[in-house]
Amino acid sequence: MAGIRADQTALYLNDMYKASRESYQEVETKYNQIFKVVNNVEGAGDKVTQVLGAGKLKRHTIEGEDVTFKSPVIGWEFLVKYWTFSDGIALSKEATEDERKLGNLLKDLANTWGKQVRICKEEMAARVFNEGGNLLGDFIFNGTHTGQTDSSGNMMYDSKPLFNLTGNTRSSKGSGTYYNSVAGLTLTAGNFETVYNLHTTTNNRDERDNVVKNPADTLLTLPGSARFLAERILNTERGIPGQQLNDINPYYKILTAMDWDYLEATEAAFFIGKRQSDDFQFRERQKPEIRFFRDEQNLGYKTSINLRQGILIKNFRTWTRGGGTSA
Repeated sequence: MAGIRADQTALYLNDMYKASRESYQEVETKYNQIFKVVNNVEGAGDKVTQVLGAGKLKRHTIEGEDVTFKSPVIGWEFLVKYWTFSDGIALSKEATEDERKLGNLLKDLANTWGKQVRICKEEMAARVFNEGGNLLGDFIFNGTHTGQTDSSGNMMYDSKPLFNLTGNTRSSKGSGTYYNSVAGLTLTAGNFETVYNLHTTTNNRDERDNVVKNPADTLLTLPGSARFLAERILNTERGIPGQQLNDINPYYKILTAMDWDYLEATEAAFFIGKRQSDDFQFRERQKPEIRFFRDEQNLGYKTSINLRQGILIKNFRTWTRGGGTSA
C-alpha cells in the first residue's frame, strides 16, 4: 500500500495506548505506595520555598504587654527537575506494507512500552533509596532546571546525602544536628528498635528544633528473607526472634512490612518511614505520550513514547535507614 490513512493512524494509536495501559497494570507498582504522586504540574521543574514562621509564642509577663512582631523566617529551598524519558522504533516501508501485521506489531511494541514505563517509574523512585547514602550525591536529587540552579547540586537541599551517619551530621535552621542512618546493621528485632527510636524519638524535630511527631507506618525491605523476618518482627504476638517464647512483642503491628524488588540487594538495608508523605513526592509532569508518524525521507514509519517525571523531597526525616553503605 502507498501509505496509511489518517483514520488508520488514529486507530493504531488508540490500540497502542490501550495495550500500553493494560501492560502497565499487569504488575502492582510500589513507587505510588511509597511516594505521594502529584499530577498536573507544569514547567521544566519547580521550586518550593520553606517558610518557618516567626517562632515560639512569647509568654506575657505583665498586663497590657504588646505583641512582638517579627518577619517570617525563610527555610530551605526545595527544587525538582522534570526529566524526560523516551524510546523510539523505526519501521521500514516494507514492514508496513501488510496492514494487519503492522497492527499486531504496534500492539506488541506498545505492550513492551507499558512494561518499560512501569520499570522506569519504579527504578527512578527506588533510586532515592539506593543512592540516598552516596557521598557524591546523584542526579535524582539535583533540581536544576531552566531558570533555577540547585545550589546543592547532586545532594539534598542542605548539601548532605539523604541518609547521613552520625559522623556526618546535618544542621537544622535552628542549629540542631541530626542523622538518619546507622550503617552496618542487619535486620533484627534489636536493630529494628534502634532505627525506630532514631526515627520517632530523636528526629521528631522540625527545622526550628521544636518537638513534633515524626510518624512511621512502614518497614521497607528487600523481598525474600528480609521480608519474612520483617513479618516475624511485626506480626508475631509473642516470642519474636531473640526473645523468650512467652515474651510480649512490643513491636506487634506497630508498622506494616513492605518489600520492594527495586531496592538494591548490595545495600542490604532496611528503611522505616511514612508512606505517601507530602514531603516525598513523585511528580508526573507528563504521562506517557505515544506517537506514530510517517518518515517522508524513506517512506517508512516511526513510533515513539516519551514521558516526564521528577522527585521532590522536602524533609530528610521522612525515612530512616538501617544498614547499607557507610557513607
